[in-house]
This record gives sequence, structure tokens and C-alpha cells, in this order.
Amino acid sequence: MIRLPHSHARILITAAVAILGLGAVPTMAVDGSRWGARDPVTQCAAIGASTALESGAVMALVRCEREEATASDELWLLEDFAVQIGAPRPHKGREELMTMPDSDTSKSVHSLRGAWTWVICRDPKAIAYSGGDPAKNCGRARVAKAEGACWVTTFGTWRCNMTGPAAAREVGYPPPR
Repeated sequence: MIRLPHSHARILITAAVAILGLGAVPTMAVDGSRWGARDPVTQCAAIGASTALESGAVMALVRCEREEATASDELWLLEDFAVQIGAPRPHKGREELMTMPDSDTSKSVHSLRGAWTWVICRDPKAIAYSGGDPAKNCGRARVAKAEGACWVTTFGTWRCNMTGPAAAREVGYPPPR
């Protein structure tokens, strides 16, 4: 029997879950202070399907899907976020299951459109080491035409996600707090 350190075992379990589609592994809270920034939203609130969607809840659900600390030591945050929520429409079934994980195909879907600015921060120590200003360790890239959806999961909660093309990244910005 091979014994792995806990961190290696978690990576293997996460990989197995992703490959086999076994469901979501709970994400750990990330502290943004390492980058001098606000904390990313990495844990989604459980908003019941009986709750009417409003823009604040949708933005929080999209943030928890998109914001993260990456394996390459960057912090990705959404800022200047605006969203429009479309009227309910029928779920397209199998066609949408890959883009809407855990979706209850008998429930309606709300289309989303909006925009945000990606803020991508690097460790201030790495910026200083390369001769840059550690107080300006972030870049920005506008996503002007994002689209996505909110759907009800088989667990009876809302889940939302959006994506879109980003403009070129501009560097030299302070982190959002």
C-alpha cells in the first residue's frame, strides 16, 4: 500500500472527481492578503431554487465559480461586474449538461449577459524581485461581452456561471481591496 501526504491525496481525489464527474470537491477559502488584495469568493452560498434571482446573488454565484488562486500563483478576481438576467427558458437537456453541471433538466434556466474586469494579481515579492513596484502587482483585462446562465441543480440550489473574451491585459495596477 502506498501512503501519500494529505495534500497529494487531495490532488488525486480532485483529479479523479474531475475526470470521472463524481461531483464537486469543496473548495478551500483563499486569503487575498498574500497579494495585498481582497479575498476571492471561492465558496458558493447555497441559494435555494425557490429564491427569485436578483443581480447581487447572481454576481456572488458567478464570482464563486470564477475567482481563484491559480496553480501558477496568480489571484484572479472579478471587478466592475454588471449582469442582466434573462427571463426563464426551458432547459435544453443533454445538450446543456456539460456546461451546466448537476443541472436539474426539468427546471428552467435563466440566460445571463454582462461584463466585468478581470484583475489578475501576482505575488508582490515576485514583482519586486523583477524590479517592479510591488504595490502595483495586478493587471486588468476587460470582458465586455460575457454570456452565461443560472440553473437549478439536482440539489435544489441555484448555480451560475459566465464566460467571454477578454481584452489584452494591462499591467501596473494596485490590487482591489
